[in-house]
Amino acid sequence: MDTKEVTYVGVGRVGDFEERIGRVVRIGGVELAVFRTTGGEFFALENRSPGPRGGTLADGIVSGVVLFDPICDWRIGLRDGAVLAPDTGQVRAYPVRVQDGEVQIGYSAS
Repeated sequence: MDTKEVTYVGVGRVGDFEERIGRVVRIGGVELAVFRTTGGEFFALENRSPGPRGGTLADGIVSGVVLFDPICDWRIGLRDGAVLAPDTGQVRAYPVRVQDGEVQIGYSAS
């Protein structure tokens, strides 16, 4: 995601997000899936599978920094939203930060 003119929006407290379980949030009319890894990192992806059958990603399974798409069983990198080989595709990834215990997602309307 282009980081120019990004506004960070609070979506909850750290404790609101279970490890390895996706949580759906909405920012600016866009539905996002937010994931917390067992290592304490947070990632946000657009909640839309790039796979041919579509669907959402929030119900996917997280292993390390990889998300297993619940519909297509594709592997998606949480850091950049890239679908891992042998499949191809891309999910929009959003920057996430934690400030004073609040999870914030960087969002740009453009």
